[in-house]
Amino acid sequence: MRSVDFRLLLVTDRTQTRGRSLPLLLRQAVDAGLPAIQLRERDLPTRELLRLGCEIASFTRQGGVSLIVNDRVDLMLAMDLDGVHLRTNSLPISAVRRLVGADRLIGISTHSLAEVQAANLERADYVVFGPVFDTPSKRQFGSPVGLDQLAEACRLSTVPVFAIGGITCASVPAVRRAGAHGVAVIGAILGQDDVAAATHDLLASLAASSDSDVSDVRARPSV
Repeated sequence: MRSVDFRLLLVTDRTQTRGRSLPLLLRQAVDAGLPAIQLRERDLPTRELLRLGCEIASFTRQGGVSLIVNDRVDLMLAMDLDGVHLRTNSLPISAVRRLVGADRLIGISTHSLAEVQAANLERADYVVFGPVFDTPSKRQFGSPVGLDQLAEACRLSTVPVFAIGGITCASVPAVRRAGAHGVAVIGAILGQDDVAAATHDLLASLAASSDSDVSDVRARPSV
């Protein structure tokens, strides 16, 4: 399994850019130190998504940034990307692993403790758990799970957990104390006036929340 060497994951949503070019904003975030992007434009036709992915990959590769595509194993292979991010109703992780090999990341979105446990049993490389706080982009997945459920998800998981849903710089210390390896965000970067500054601020908040402030992951049971 490939190690997860980033703590900030930007999930794309071009409807939250306020009319600005998504590739332009992503380049600004990458220049500010963004380590990982999840390309999640699920409504785009295949060829448009391929063109967009290739444009983004042209600068993420130069900066050593992990580029992960949502659900589309075929496009991940076609573009030679770093990984794929699955939904709980996507192809099983075991099937995807056979297709992509051990050197590419497989992440999965989870919204319950049972889904976190299942993702661990299926040997995902990381899980995204939430929504932790209320946010319009995640209301379709139900009420916020809150910090207590996040802490339990982190305790149950032997792989890195990324908190998602309403994450801000102010909430980073709390989710890190709950045990989260890192955070996944959309509007906290793409919806801001200064994308580079927003990226820098989130990275600084994550860096300030050192591992010593996080729940002791060595106590997590295997699942």
